Amino acid sequence: MPADHIDTVVGAQVELKGSLHNHGSIQIHGKVTGDVHSDETVIIGETAVVTGPITAKIVDVAGQVHGSITAEQQIELQPKSMVKGDLSTRILSIKPGAAFIGKSTMLKEGAAMIADSSDEDTEVESTKRKPRLEID
Repeated sequence: MPADHIDTVVGAQVELKGSLHNHGSIQIHGKVTGDVHSDETVIIGETAVVTGPITAKIVDVAGQVHGSITAEQQIELQPKSMVKGDLSTRILSIKPGAAFIGKSTMLKEGAAMIADSSDEDTEVESTKRKPRLEID
């Protein structure tokens, strides 16, 4: 699920500590320790290791993530990916060979994510469409 346009690329030799926030798409091949947020797509390459939460519209994981992933639309775990953390999204696709340790929450179509006082995500429900879980 490649993004049409990548605004920010973290190279394979880069080690970043802190917050990475971008309105456009982000592609990570190196090591990121901290939270990653994009208003568009986050792509975690095969060589990437992310330790911290990821929030975006779409998240595609081929590398390692140690933290929660929240995607407004879709999360896709590629065959060699490894995720240790909770997933929240409308569409979840886990390819054969992917490793996932955590719980998944399927959001309803039209649901919005809001933060409560404890900074945890809370689902606001809507009944437009049932969520989908895709497992290849």
